[in-house]
Amino acid sequence: MDGETTRRDVGAAHAPLSSDHAADPYPFYVRARREAPVFYSPAVDAWVVCRHGDAAAVLRDHRRFVTAVLAARARQHTPEALAILASTPIVERNLLTVDPPEHTRLRGALMRVLSAGRVAALEPRIRSLCDGVIDRFEPRGGGDFMRLFAHPLPIVVIGSLLDLPEADFPSLEAWADDLVDLMTGELPADAQPPCARSIVAMDRYVFDLAERRRREPGADLVSELFGAAETDQAGLRTGEVAAMLQILVAAGFETTIRLLGGCMRSLLTERRHWEAIVDDPARIPAVVEEVLRFDGPILSTLRRATEDVDLGGTTIPAGALVMVVVSSANHDEAVFPDAETFHPDRAAPAGHLAFGQGVHFCAGAVLARLETRVALERLSRRLPSLRLAAGHRVSYRPNLVNRSLEHLHVEWDDRL
Repeated sequence: MDGETTRRDVGAAHAPLSSDHAADPYPFYVRARREAPVFYSPAVDAWVVCRHGDAAAVLRDHRRFVTAVLAARARQHTPEALAILASTPIVERNLLTVDPPEHTRLRGALMRVLSAGRVAALEPRIRSLCDGVIDRFEPRGGGDFMRLFAHPLPIVVIGSLLDLPEADFPSLEAWADDLVDLMTGELPADAQPPCARSIVAMDRYVFDLAERRRREPGADLVSELFGAAETDQAGLRTGEVAAMLQILVAAGFETTIRLLGGCMRSLLTERRHWEAIVDDPARIPAVVEEVLRFDGPILSTLRRATEDVDLGGTTIPAGALVMVVVSSANHDEAVFPDAETFHPDRAAPAGHLAFGQGVHFCAGAVLARLETRVALERLSRRLPSLRLAAGHRVSYRPNLVNRSLEHLHVEWDDRL
């Protein structure tokens, strides 16, 4: 069988929004890396990139591969959903949808207020918020870890950072979930308008928030963004700040929710891993990095080729959509020996692409790592008996971009 035929066969087998693929996408990508590491997928009308070296090359090359993070599903939106989305008060593009030089200006402002030092200073507050969530658990019992802990924690952290009223948290979470479903999932026509209305509601919320903080600044990140431009640049406009808040709210929730779920599933599936961090919390940072590699919260990201590009012996034509499968790159045997096995003591997992690479490297990576580390420290300290519930079932929601763990049922004997 020649190479072109093999690539077509692999492309025809690519079904990223099927329930089987959502449950376990990794076996398919083992085949793809071996037989057709760059292939065209009719399912998403995109060229799919599977190996680590090729994926890193695309992510670093923002000139030949411009961001197209929302392009894959936009063609599936109904006219009614598109008309609703057009009513948003935010006309500015956000960090995920622009490239340099505009991206450089916007990201620079965000990173000045979301610096590593500022994030590190949040640790005592995050620890207290973790304990507050755990305090609501029954002293003895069980439940869905995703609903009990993975969803509530990122929301209260972002809410604290932006100084938002707690009463608004349920709406923000629902809006963020609907955004993910509409923009990167697969929804029937009748489900699209309600999700589009949710997105516009969130846009109005963050736009109004930005406008209030512009007029009446406080001691919060939103207020600081208005003064965060370089001295030789104009300050950020209300719409630009609101567009940044879209990302902080949606990505800030979703990425950390999925990362917490992935950590807990990986640690409890072979419970000796959980027992190891109960005995020695110093292991936790390495656990977080290995989970990011092994079963991280991001499956893929999207780019568009600006010219014909040869990648891995395959020509990607100008204008084509490119799906960079970071979850496959993170299982590349050429980079990570025994890649299909979870090894919390892996010598060097730091080459993973879970947060991307290049100019679009995740701006919230430091915060996501800190939240997850502190969460595992407090959970292992206060719920050392935590385990998967008898007869538990794990389910994932089909999505092109997010590794969306829906439920993870756990049990515990006590709460310290």
